[in-house]
Amino acid sequence: MAKKYNVGQATGTFNGVAAASAVTGNSVFLGNDTAKVTGLCALCVVLAETNTFTIAPKWQVSNDASTWVDLTNGPQNAAATVLATGTAGADAAVTKAIPLPDAAYGFKFARMALVAGGTTGASADTYTIGYCYSQNS
Repeated sequence: MAKKYNVGQATGTFNGVAAASAVTGNSVFLGNDTAKVTGLCALCVVLAETNTFTIAPKWQVSNDASTWVDLTNGPQNAAATVLATGTAGADAAVTKAIPLPDAAYGFKFARMALVAGGTTGASADTYTIGYCYSQNS
């Protein structure tokens, strides 16, 4: 089983991204009968600098890599935990590995999305999304 570390990286800023809107990472093909992905997690590095700006993660799934559906956080549909909140000061970047819920493996594709909150983002609010997983081939 081959291990993949921090692949498929997407980076950018939240400049002009309004509250409740999201930026997304690249999609990951979850596999077929001969090459399945297991243990997928998103490796996210986020920096919220704008005062009251927040960044929260959510997984999305698809069967065609075109139409995406939000994957809820468990049977109670709990809200995503905020990864970072800007204070208009010298905020530190936050790095988190966020595992893909098992329910996603019923779909062909998955991707991480980062949701803006609180206020509109600025160019100082940044993200990197990469993926780590195992894959048989």
